[in-house]
Amino acid sequence: MERAGAQRQRSFAAVRCAMTATSATRHMALSRALVLSRALLAALAFPLAVACAGPSAATGADGAAGAPPQSVDALAAEIEHESPSAAFETSKVLWQAGRKDDAVFFFYLGQLRFRARLLTNPKLDPSGEPALFNSLMATMGPPINQYAFGDIQKLVATIERVIAWDDGHADDYASSAARESVKAGLRKMRDDVIAQQDEIRRTRSERGLPNRVP
Repeated sequence: MERAGAQRQRSFAAVRCAMTATSATRHMALSRALVLSRALLAALAFPLAVACAGPSAATGADGAAGAPPQSVDALAAEIEHESPSAAFETSKVLWQAGRKDDAVFFFYLGQLRFRARLLTNPKLDPSGEPALFNSLMATMGPPINQYAFGDIQKLVATIERVIAWDDGHADDYASSAARESVKAGLRKMRDDVIAQQDEIRRTRSERGLPNRVP
């Protein structure tokens, strides 16, 4: 009987161990999901809060009636030392305010800085910042790129401006090597767009999309 009792105790211990391991695994998965949810909510809530408040990035800095809108340089200076998602947040605010060309600038700046951040830190939890980046690209990318490619010359100028801005400002979230690698990719994209601009315009016309500059 003592032997049978000892076997039962070992069985109970094994069951408790398995239950504890399962609970820990579920807790870890839940924690990762909560981190991503909070990041996504922060990225989406910021533009909404700004849009609903008096002052906004689309109007004057103090929100006063008739105040001139903040320039791209002024807005960029405010987020220079913020996380890469801040550029996406600014882009969304500007897009909603009708400042679409400025929104394109911050969208590409956000891409540059976020890609450099991920390249600098390849071991980040894929359910955290990498998932947030993919979500931002999936939700913001299609409408912004559809608009941006309607004026090839302006898009090329914007890409060059983004690269020049990054060259002249610090990045607290990425290494210099990663930044240069991402900018090399942007330059290649710019060159490809220039080389294929006639085909891009023709394809847009066939799909009923406007070319703002023929």
